[in-house]
Amino acid sequence: MNAIMGLAALAAHCDDKDHVDDYLKKIVTSGKHMLELLNEVLDMSKIESGKVILTDDELSLPQLLEDVLNIIRPMAGKKMQNLRLELEELKHTEVLTDSTHLKQILLNILGNAVKYTPEGGEIVLGLQELSAMIPQRSQYVFTVSDNGPGLSEELLPKIFDMFERGEDSRTSKIEGTGLGLAICKNLTNLMAGTIEAANRPEGGAK
Repeated sequence: MNAIMGLAALAAHCDDKDHVDDYLKKIVTSGKHMLELLNEVLDMSKIESGKVILTDDELSLPQLLEDVLNIIRPMAGKKMQNLRLELEELKHTEVLTDSTHLKQILLNILGNAVKYTPEGGEIVLGLQELSAMIPQRSQYVFTVSDNGPGLSEELLPKIFDMFERGEDSRTSKIEGTGLGLAICKNLTNLMAGTIEAANRPEGGAK
Protein backbone atom coordinates (compact mmCIF):
# COMPACT_ATOMS: atom_id res chain seq x y z
CA MET A 1 0.00 0.00 0.00
CA ASN A 2 2.87 2.39 0.77
CA ALA A 3 4.33 1.71 -2.66
CA ILE A 4 1.00 2.37 -4.39
CA MET A 5 0.39 5.62 -2.51
CA GLY A 6 3.95 6.84 -3.07
CA LEU A 7 3.91 6.08 -6.80
CA ALA A 8 0.46 7.66 -7.21
CA ALA A 9 1.74 10.85 -5.57
CA LEU A 10 4.75 10.92 -7.89
CA ALA A 11 2.56 10.39 -10.96
CA ALA A 12 0.21 13.19 -9.91
CA HIS A 13 3.04 15.72 -9.83
CA CYS A 14 4.97 14.58 -12.91
CA ASP A 15 4.66 16.08 -16.39
CA ASP A 16 6.96 13.58 -18.12
CA LYS A 17 4.75 10.99 -19.90
CA ASP A 18 7.43 8.27 -19.85
CA HIS A 19 7.91 8.64 -16.10
CA VAL A 20 4.14 8.65 -15.52
CA ASP A 21 3.75 5.46 -17.60
CA ASP A 22 6.51 3.82 -15.55
CA TYR A 23 4.83 4.85 -12.29
CA LEU A 24 1.47 3.48 -13.49
CA LYS A 25 3.01 0.12 -14.45
CA LYS A 26 4.58 -0.15 -11.01
CA ILE A 27 1.25 0.78 -9.37
CA VAL A 28 -0.46 -2.05 -11.29
CA THR A 29 2.27 -4.51 -10.26
CA SER A 30 2.03 -3.43 -6.61
CA GLY A 31 -1.76 -3.62 -6.75
CA LYS A 32 -1.67 -7.20 -8.09
CA HIS A 33 0.73 -8.19 -5.32
CA MET A 34 -1.53 -6.61 -2.69
CA LEU A 35 -4.60 -8.34 -4.14
CA GLU A 36 -2.74 -11.68 -4.03
CA LEU A 37 -1.92 -11.12 -0.37
CA LEU A 38 -5.50 -10.15 0.52
CA ASN A 39 -6.95 -13.16 -1.30
CA GLU A 40 -4.56 -15.55 0.43
CA VAL A 41 -5.27 -14.03 3.86
CA LEU A 42 -9.01 -14.42 3.20
CA ASP A 43 -8.51 -18.01 2.04
CA MET A 44 -6.56 -18.88 5.17
CA SER A 45 -9.18 -17.18 7.34
CA LYS A 46 -11.95 -19.27 5.75
CA ILE A 47 -9.95 -22.47 6.24
CA GLU A 48 -9.16 -21.74 9.89
CA SER A 49 -12.78 -20.81 10.65
CA GLY A 50 -14.05 -24.05 9.10
CA LYS A 51 -16.03 -22.29 6.37
CA VAL A 52 -14.50 -24.11 3.40
CA ILE A 53 -17.12 -26.35 1.80
CA LEU A 54 -15.88 -29.22 -0.36
CA THR A 55 -17.90 -30.33 -3.38
CA ASP A 56 -18.03 -33.46 -5.52
CA ASP A 57 -17.60 -32.42 -9.14
CA GLU A 58 -17.50 -34.79 -12.11
CA LEU A 59 -14.29 -34.12 -14.00
CA SER A 60 -11.64 -35.57 -16.27
CA LEU A 61 -8.26 -35.50 -14.54
CA PRO A 62 -6.20 -35.17 -17.76
CA GLN A 63 -8.41 -32.26 -18.84
CA LEU A 64 -8.12 -30.59 -15.43
CA LEU A 65 -4.33 -30.82 -15.61
CA GLU A 66 -4.29 -29.35 -19.12
CA ASP A 67 -6.50 -26.48 -17.90
CA VAL A 68 -4.09 -25.82 -15.05
CA LEU A 69 -1.08 -25.82 -17.36
CA ASN A 70 -2.82 -23.45 -19.78
CA ILE A 71 -3.26 -20.97 -16.94
CA ILE A 72 0.42 -21.24 -15.93
CA ARG A 73 1.91 -21.27 -19.45
CA PRO A 74 1.95 -17.47 -19.98
CA MET A 75 3.81 -17.02 -16.69
CA ALA A 76 6.32 -19.75 -17.60
CA GLY A 77 6.61 -18.42 -21.14
CA LYS A 78 7.92 -15.09 -19.90
CA LYS A 79 10.89 -16.99 -18.45
CA MET A 80 11.23 -19.30 -21.47
CA GLN A 81 10.65 -22.32 -19.24
CA ASN A 82 9.74 -25.78 -20.51
CA LEU A 83 6.42 -26.71 -18.90
CA ARG A 84 5.20 -30.25 -19.55
CA LEU A 85 2.77 -32.90 -18.37
CA GLU A 86 3.66 -36.52 -17.49
CA LEU A 87 0.73 -38.92 -17.15
CA GLU A 88 1.40 -42.48 -16.11
CA GLU A 89 -1.16 -45.03 -17.25
CA LEU A 90 -4.44 -44.18 -15.53
CA LYS A 91 -7.15 -46.78 -14.99
CA HIS A 92 -9.71 -44.16 -13.99
CA THR A 93 -9.59 -40.72 -15.60
CA GLU A 94 -13.14 -39.61 -14.71
CA VAL A 95 -13.54 -38.87 -11.00
CA LEU A 96 -15.63 -37.08 -8.41
CA THR A 97 -13.63 -34.53 -6.45
CA ASP A 98 -13.53 -30.84 -5.54
CA SER A 99 -12.20 -29.36 -8.79
CA THR A 100 -11.95 -25.77 -7.51
CA HIS A 101 -9.71 -26.55 -4.57
CA LEU A 102 -7.68 -29.16 -6.44
CA LYS A 103 -6.95 -26.53 -9.10
CA GLN A 104 -6.04 -24.01 -6.40
CA ILE A 105 -3.53 -26.41 -4.85
CA LEU A 106 -1.89 -27.22 -8.19
CA LEU A 107 -1.81 -23.59 -9.33
CA ASN A 108 -0.18 -22.45 -6.09
CA ILE A 109 2.54 -25.09 -6.32
CA LEU A 110 3.13 -24.57 -10.05
CA GLY A 111 3.21 -20.81 -9.55
CA ASN A 112 5.94 -21.26 -6.94
CA ALA A 113 7.89 -23.55 -9.26
CA VAL A 114 7.76 -20.95 -12.04
CA LYS A 115 8.84 -18.14 -9.71
CA TYR A 116 11.79 -20.01 -8.22
CA THR A 117 13.00 -21.80 -11.36
CA PRO A 118 15.46 -19.77 -13.44
CA GLU A 119 14.93 -18.75 -17.06
CA GLY A 120 15.08 -21.68 -19.45
CA GLY A 121 14.39 -24.17 -16.65
CA GLU A 122 12.01 -27.12 -16.70
CA ILE A 123 8.85 -27.75 -14.68
CA VAL A 124 6.96 -31.04 -14.84
CA LEU A 125 3.42 -31.73 -13.62
CA GLY A 126 2.89 -35.45 -13.11
CA LEU A 127 0.01 -37.74 -12.19
CA GLN A 128 0.10 -41.39 -11.11
CA GLU A 129 -2.76 -43.65 -10.03
CA LEU A 130 -2.09 -46.04 -7.15
CA SER A 131 -3.96 -49.16 -6.09
CA ALA A 132 -6.94 -48.14 -3.96
CA MET A 133 -7.69 -49.97 -0.72
CA ILE A 134 -11.37 -48.95 -0.70
CA PRO A 135 -13.87 -50.11 -3.39
CA GLN A 136 -15.19 -47.34 -5.65
CA ARG A 137 -12.30 -45.10 -4.60
CA SER A 138 -9.14 -44.15 -6.48
CA GLN A 139 -5.86 -42.90 -5.08
CA TYR A 140 -3.65 -40.50 -7.02
CA VAL A 141 -0.24 -38.90 -6.62
CA PHE A 142 0.23 -35.44 -8.14
CA THR A 143 3.81 -34.20 -8.45
CA VAL A 144 5.32 -30.88 -9.42
CA SER A 145 9.07 -31.01 -10.00
CA ASP A 146 11.54 -28.39 -11.21
CA ASN A 147 15.26 -27.87 -11.74
CA GLY A 148 15.44 -24.64 -9.75
CA PRO A 149 17.69 -23.88 -6.76
CA GLY A 150 15.95 -26.36 -4.45
CA LEU A 151 15.02 -25.78 -0.82
CA SER A 152 17.39 -24.84 1.98
CA GLU A 153 17.79 -27.30 4.85
CA GLU A 154 16.47 -24.62 7.21
CA LEU A 155 13.29 -24.03 5.20
CA LEU A 156 12.44 -27.61 4.29
CA PRO A 157 10.89 -28.69 7.66
CA LYS A 158 8.67 -25.59 7.86
CA ILE A 159 7.86 -24.88 4.22
CA PHE A 160 4.12 -25.43 4.78
CA ASP A 161 3.96 -23.07 7.78
CA MET A 162 2.32 -19.67 7.39
CA PHE A 163 4.58 -16.79 6.27
CA GLU A 164 7.64 -19.03 5.82
CA ARG A 165 9.70 -18.18 2.73
CA GLY A 166 13.18 -18.85 1.46
CA GLU A 167 15.31 -15.78 2.14
CA ASP A 168 18.73 -16.28 0.62
CA SER A 169 20.68 -14.56 -2.11
CA ARG A 170 19.04 -16.72 -4.79
CA THR A 171 15.43 -16.01 -3.82
CA SER A 172 15.29 -12.81 -1.76
CA LYS A 173 14.11 -10.70 -4.72
CA ILE A 174 11.19 -13.02 -5.54
CA GLU A 175 7.82 -11.68 -4.40
CA GLY A 176 5.55 -13.87 -2.31
CA THR A 177 3.26 -13.82 0.70
CA GLY A 178 4.41 -16.98 2.46
CA LEU A 179 0.80 -18.20 2.58
CA GLY A 180 0.39 -20.18 -0.65
CA LEU A 181 1.89 -23.46 0.54
CA ALA A 182 0.20 -23.19 3.94
CA ILE A 183 -3.13 -22.93 2.09
CA CYS A 184 -2.17 -25.97 -0.01
CA LYS A 185 -1.38 -27.94 3.14
CA ASN A 186 -4.68 -27.08 4.81
CA LEU A 187 -6.77 -27.75 1.70
CA THR A 188 -5.00 -31.07 1.15
CA ASN A 189 -5.78 -32.07 4.73
CA LEU A 190 -9.44 -31.14 4.23
CA MET A 191 -9.53 -33.34 1.14
CA ALA A 192 -8.09 -36.29 3.13
CA GLY A 193 -4.75 -36.12 1.33
CA THR A 194 -1.12 -35.52 2.23
CA ILE A 195 1.46 -33.12 0.82
CA GLU A 196 5.26 -33.24 1.01
CA ALA A 197 8.23 -31.30 -0.33
CA ALA A 198 11.75 -32.57 -1.01
CA ASN A 199 14.90 -31.72 -2.89
CA ARG A 200 15.70 -33.82 -5.96
CA PRO A 201 19.11 -35.58 -6.07
CA GLU A 202 19.66 -34.20 -9.58
CA GLY A 203 18.82 -30.66 -8.44
CA GLY A 204 15.64 -28.68 -7.93
CA ALA A 205 12.65 -29.62 -5.81
CA LYS A 206 9.40 -31.55 -5.98
